[in-house]
Amino acid sequence: MTKSDKIAGWLASKAQQRSPSPMQETELSFERTHAPAIEEMIPNVARDESGCLVLDHRESLVIEFPSTDDVTTGFLSELRLLFGIGEHHADRLRDEGYATLPSLRSHPRWAGASDALLERWGTPLDPIEVYRSLTRWFPASSPGFLSLLGLIPSEELLFFDLETLGLSGAPVILAATGRFESGELLVRQYLAPSPAEEVGLLDLLHEDLRAASGLLSYNGKSFDWTVLRERFAYYGMRLPPVEVHVDLLHHARRAWRGGLGDCHLDTIERHVLGVRRENDLPSEQVPFYYTMYLETGHPSPLVPIVNHSRQDIVSLGLLLAQLLRTAGDV
Repeated sequence: MTKSDKIAGWLASKAQQRSPSPMQETELSFERTHAPAIEEMIPNVARDESGCLVLDHRESLVIEFPSTDDVTTGFLSELRLLFGIGEHHADRLRDEGYATLPSLRSHPRWAGASDALLERWGTPLDPIEVYRSLTRWFPASSPGFLSLLGLIPSEELLFFDLETLGLSGAPVILAATGRFESGELLVRQYLAPSPAEEVGLLDLLHEDLRAASGLLSYNGKSFDWTVLRERFAYYGMRLPPVEVHVDLLHHARRAWRGGLGDCHLDTIERHVLGVRRENDLPSEQVPFYYTMYLETGHPSPLVPIVNHSRQDIVSLGLLLAQLLRTAGDV
């Protein structure tokens, strides 16, 4: 039995456990005797040689990233990135005239440590090494991670988000990415028309990840990246290492947890970004809709899945723009 056969069997068992609500039955009512091609239901879709479907969407979006010079100055002034220096100790050093990490090269105690750190960081600053220093001493919600994006060419940043058929061990049926191109956000989605095309989807996503210097997600560190590791390993594939991964959920919590009931993306959309989704499909219903598509052969249930996934990426772009406007110090 092939791995695709195993996935199909797993999916069938899951489908038997679901029953649609009356609302879902109404939303999914269509003429089942004639199933149009997917291309008729979803515009701008192309079929890769692997059988995976590729959809592109462009959204006008200009983001003001911090300048490389400002970011460099900020990190070189952050004494707390040196092991052993806390907030109070940093204040005392500044009072003594040691305002930057390079200035500590003349300090009787910190000269060796500052030399070693600055050598690792390099000139210009290596975003991977700075990221490692940040993750060692600061929480994931530190604005320093947003500042770090100014050290990476914007076209090498990649948003990503997954839609799966469940939680642990579930196949990925849709992967969405977003990258910046000439004042636009290019949203590219890879849709598996059946579980057998999951490996093709992962192959295509592999190329995007390999070209990225930094990842952006929403709860991606806890969920999406973990899922990718599992699915790549399942097929014996190697997941490209992308060391810089900024999870915007942590920054949203830092910024708005006190004023909002929760920090779900749809809550942030409504109360912060001014995004109103019409007839949106909740993520937890994606497995049911996809299963309905497989059982009937009718592509209509795929449309709300694609629309939901695309808006997730667009909203992440808008969220990043908002967070960068209000980001403070490390």
